[in-house]
Amino acid sequence: MRDLSTPGPTVGPSDKGERIFELFRDDPELMLVAVVDEGGAPIGLVERQAFFAKVSGQFGHALFAGRPVALLMDDRPVIVDAAVSSTDFTSMTITAQSSDVLRGYIVVAGGRYLGTGTALDLINASHSNAVASAANLHETAEELRKANRKILRDKLFMDTIVENIPSALVVRSVRDDRLVLINRAAELMTGRERSELVEHTAADAFTETEIGHALVHPEGTRREGVSESLLRNRAGDMRAVATRYVTIADERGDARWELCVADDVTERRQARQQVERLAHYDPLTGLANRALFGARLDGVCVAGHEAILLCIDLDYFKTVNDLYGHAAGDALLRLVADRLRACSRPDDLIARLGGDEFAIIWPNVPEKEELAHRAGEIVETISRPYVIDGQHVAIGASIGSASYPADAGSSDLLRQHADIALYKAKALGRNCFHSFDAGLSYEMRNKARLGDELRAAIGSSQICLHFQPLYTMPDNQIAACEALVRWNHPVRGMIPPDQFIGLAEENGLIHELGEWVLRAACREAVCWPPHVKVAVNVSPVQFRNSRFMAIVQSALMEAGLVPHRLEVEITENIFVQNSAVNRDILRQLADMGCSVVLDDFGTGYSALSYLRLFSFQKIKIDRSFVKELPEKSASGIIQAIVSLAQSMDIPTTAEGVETQEQWARLHAMGCSEAQGFLLGRPEPVAAIRERLGVRDVVMS
Repeated sequence: MRDLSTPGPTVGPSDKGERIFELFRDDPELMLVAVVDEGGAPIGLVERQAFFAKVSGQFGHALFAGRPVALLMDDRPVIVDAAVSSTDFTSMTITAQSSDVLRGYIVVAGGRYLGTGTALDLINASHSNAVASAANLHETAEELRKANRKILRDKLFMDTIVENIPSALVVRSVRDDRLVLINRAAELMTGRERSELVEHTAADAFTETEIGHALVHPEGTRREGVSESLLRNRAGDMRAVATRYVTIADERGDARWELCVADDVTERRQARQQVERLAHYDPLTGLANRALFGARLDGVCVAGHEAILLCIDLDYFKTVNDLYGHAAGDALLRLVADRLRACSRPDDLIARLGGDEFAIIWPNVPEKEELAHRAGEIVETISRPYVIDGQHVAIGASIGSASYPADAGSSDLLRQHADIALYKAKALGRNCFHSFDAGLSYEMRNKARLGDELRAAIGSSQICLHFQPLYTMPDNQIAACEALVRWNHPVRGMIPPDQFIGLAEENGLIHELGEWVLRAACREAVCWPPHVKVAVNVSPVQFRNSRFMAIVQSALMEAGLVPHRLEVEITENIFVQNSAVNRDILRQLADMGCSVVLDDFGTGYSALSYLRLFSFQKIKIDRSFVKELPEKSASGIIQAIVSLAQSMDIPTTAEGVETQEQWARLHAMGCSEAQGFLLGRPEPVAAIRERLGVRDVVMS
């Protein structure tokens, strides 16, 4: 009955009639005012129409306004409990007397006032409720129809998704171990149709060798989250499969179904492995790259494990690149990598650091003798000839080693010390092995200090020139003098060129030193007899200076020396790097009128090939061949060089002639010139001037 009553205002039985007047006057829609006692229990009801009928007579207002409400109320109102259904009360009201239909009633709950209403309100409300109920019923039926259609659409939608999702889905009943759902992707992955699997137990569905067995028997391989396993499909191919298992509970919270989601990630794993290989391995040789090498070396040192680091440089590799091209160089690097693998142990890490630089980490430190033996084997293995595109190629290897923690306490220092040992191996003539020791560290510090002192010495009186004459054969006339730089150190005395020329090439001082030598040699030669030339050795490093040709021209012009009196001596290393650029510089020198001389001929890799790269004005036969005279092999080599040069109309100079017998044999072979201690040692400027008969020249 709560929906069919209005709370409305209430008054007490002792309130004055004037209060009733005010309530009805202020609210024209108000029809009933309930009278309640102090406990909230209704004791009477004042109806608007009955109240105004009673007070409408003469003096009515004055008569009733001051009287208590108890005298104006209906003290036997209809009281209805809120628990009575509206349907029962409506039936009762409709069957009552017609006068009761218009009477008001009071609704109570537990004897306390809730509100008021009339039977007519009840009938109207019941009618409205009936109409609303009918409408609600229609709406409910329509909503049910819509919901049913939505459920059907959602089911179709979900079935479509499950069927077309690229992941394999397999659902197993936990209670009876039967498979209840297999989607199309699962059919493709397992190679089985769902009609063979659905409603079958997991044990009957797949054999232990099938890939599907792992999807429904995760025991033993199951892990939290996504797990990845190598499984064999029905065709027998190994596939990488990522699986994830989800348990679905029923309404009581008990495990009801187990869902397996599986994906074939074979291609993804292969792509990931390829990316990892690109990040950590050299694509040309397949060896570890610089990044992986650095991380592994750092890890070894951080863990405190003993280890040996070997740094390897290939000797004459750049020459192979220059002569046969980069494709041949790449093929050679791959062959070198194969040989390094062949002579290494499973735990060794072999890396290509870039270019022709390699490194090996030995996790176990051998005894000193074994270290030298194993490193020597690597040198010997790499130095064996190679066959590339039908060409026989020979290179060498220089190796330096350092031990952790014996030689260094960190990975950076270990690399530095191994590099120092490598430089020492190169200084010893290449194609050999050298291990680090404390003496090398002192040598490197001394070398650095010497470099600083050389920088300060260039241009000072400490640097001077000596000259060694070259004599014609057989009349022994001086044809040229070779300029040889000397360093008269204030503390160490006279330092040989082989102790600072290489140092100057390493730290870049060769540009400044070489320019000084060239200018000083030209200034000195201008006072010699016109037929005597001056020979100046030029380092390959100097050719990297873009100003080199301008420096040569400036030196000749300032000294007043004609270009044809300048012989520029180079070694075959000039062709190793930027050979096209260097050959162009050589052509410019020749076009200027200078003589270009190939020094130390026969000692380098495939020296004969350089004769076709450039037309030299002279060839100097290396002293190592002359020293071996009268050995037959040395004689044969010298004779071959002289004959080749004569066929190309190129004069030859034999270096290092120290005995009369050597001179005689060289003359017999047809050498054009000779140079050596037999004929004249390197001499200071004053001595060479005296030898040349130069008089009255002011010394500069």
